[in-house]
Amino acid sequence: MIDATLERLEESRSDAPPELFVQGTVRRESGGFVVSLALRDAFGRGMGEREVRVERQSCEAVEGMGALVLALMIAVARPNLAPHTESAQEPGTAPPSSEPPSSTPPSSEPPSPPPVRRPGRAATGRELPRSSSEERPLRLLVGAGGTASLGVLPIAGLGFGLRAMVSPRSIVLVGVEGGFDAGASVEARGGEVGFQMFSAAARVGLSALQTPRFELIPNVDLRGGLIRTSARGLRTVESDDRTVVLAGLGVLARAKLGQGFFAEVLPEVAAVFFRRQFQIRGGGPLYDVHRVGAVEARLSLGLGYEFR
Repeated sequence: MIDATLERLEESRSDAPPELFVQGTVRRESGGFVVSLALRDAFGRGMGEREVRVERQSCEAVEGMGALVLALMIAVARPNLAPHTESAQEPGTAPPSSEPPSSTPPSSEPPSPPPVRRPGRAATGRELPRSSSEERPLRLLVGAGGTASLGVLPIAGLGFGLRAMVSPRSIVLVGVEGGFDAGASVEARGGEVGFQMFSAAARVGLSALQTPRFELIPNVDLRGGLIRTSARGLRTVESDDRTVVLAGLGVLARAKLGQGFFAEVLPEVAAVFFRRQFQIRGGGPLYDVHRVGAVEARLSLGLGYEFR
């Protein structure tokens, strides 16, 4: 890292006494490393501290980013260093005088103590440029799991869903979802009518809370579905297919299980548009079988994986 820092400063190694000393630590965190650097001068005075996150799992990335930040810290600290002639002396001592000794007898009063230099803090008061690695990384979240719904299909619907969301280096996530739900069969006039729904949704979420082990993503979605019926012993009226449109609110909760893997739960509530009535004909008259509700409650449980 020292050679990489000198290369960025366009300098080479020298045998002269060092003007600055650096102390650094590297610790691993979720998805990368955190590099901490502290700079001091020859007197031990603090000349600035800096911490930077590296979103990669390689030593080359740590060395490159550490060298960049260290070069910036050195460039900022050098104008605040004491003159080189002063660095060779002990702090608080006056330089030797070149004038001849005075013939005036010494005074009986005790000499005044030399002024005390206070450590400067100019370097720590200046803001270093933000590194590009401190920006949020590009994230791709994929998930799959079982679903349970109530309100659109008769009784309750059970099925599965697939979801993908991407975060373009911000706290905003956008994605799509597809799913299938099957409801229990409804008995009517000596026959049965089964219900299934195929759906697709577009989602927009916001990473409101994120820790190394847990994340909450409130989101809104617009979903369209196609409800199909299958009658046994009966004849349906009009078409066997009905469309339905829903707009909902939910919160995706993610708990980390391992490297890249998460347990996910997504409860949500949606308003239903274009409520449909399903009827059957049993020997002449029409009979109502099911009417889509005004509100749907849905719960999804599954596993997810995050790509960075």
